[in-house]
Amino acid sequence: MARRLAAFRSPLRRCLLGLSLLCLAAGPATASSDATADTAAAHGVILLYHRIAAEGPGSTRVAPARFEAHLDALLDGDYRVLPLAELLAGARAGNLPPRAVALTFDDAYRSILANAFPLLAERRLPFTVFVATGPVDEGFGSYLDWDALRQLADSGLATFGGHSVSHGHLEARRDGEDDAGRRSRVRREILDSLARLRAELGDAVIDAHAHPYGEYSRATEALLAAEGLWGLAQQSGAVGPESRATRVPRFPLYHGADGDERLRTALAARPLEPGDEADPRVFLPPGEASPQHWRFRPVPGAWREQGLACYGADGTPLALARDGAWIEVTLPAFRPGRNKVNCTAPASGGGHAWLSRLWVRADEAGTWLRE
Repeated sequence: MARRLAAFRSPLRRCLLGLSLLCLAAGPATASSDATADTAAAHGVILLYHRIAAEGPGSTRVAPARFEAHLDALLDGDYRVLPLAELLAGARAGNLPPRAVALTFDDAYRSILANAFPLLAERRLPFTVFVATGPVDEGFGSYLDWDALRQLADSGLATFGGHSVSHGHLEARRDGEDDAGRRSRVRREILDSLARLRAELGDAVIDAHAHPYGEYSRATEALLAAEGLWGLAQQSGAVGPESRATRVPRFPLYHGADGDERLRTALAARPLEPGDEADPRVFLPPGEASPQHWRFRPVPGAWREQGLACYGADGTPLALARDGAWIEVTLPAFRPGRNKVNCTAPASGGGHAWLSRLWVRADEAGTWLRE
């Protein structure tokens, strides 16, 4: 009989219960054993921004003053802000300096050059912009043009990754499209965007793709792996040697979730990875039942298993059970589109280990958001 795990009663849980998206407001916790110095240096944190602007949709903006406060907190806290490619390679090798951080921006909005770049340049901090090339080629007014992107590249601080051509919901089926057609279209979206970037920006382009809307499938992950590309997600967590290269976690920061405490807790995060999963599905096509349970076997680390807890995207605590080395999570009902479960556990030296798991559910038509 699987035995129930105790609920994780902490400031983090109370914060989770109060927000529809995961809030990061946890105090320090001590694990059952101390991490070694090597373990402490084997991980990094990637921060995700979109717009740096005082106005606009709250879910994709951080005010310039808040962004400047974030940068000053990084410098005052002796964090090492690394180029993204360097952080990813170091995490994979388990060889990063303590307090390693990378800064990323999705979508290439004009506010990056107008409001973020002067603050980054003043502090000589590297950053990466993930560019959806279609809006740039079509001259959409809210996006940087190629001359502006070259200006960032010429600074020596900016690198660039792909964000597809169209920035569409890539896994959603188009009218009249079968699964093979969808996979072919996704391949073109990813590889054509990177080819276009390399043609315009040359060596400033890195081998990385950021999943639009954070959505992906196992087929898309297999494509990225075959092409030797990193896949950057929009799921909270730290990146370490066991992190999957095709769904690298990043902490999204946005209006209402960009306060000092959220930033501190994001920076204190440790990796929590599923070494094995009983059911590895991510994309659920039409007619395929949603799983009722998620069974995974976590990779051992400097975190306290007794404090492990999992939550739905709305902060609702989920029932857990233990069966040997396996953890079983009772899942909420899935809706069409993105569905996430977030798991945390107290980590040694303070903060929490994080694991965020995504499922993308299609509706009966195979699409969840018409474009």
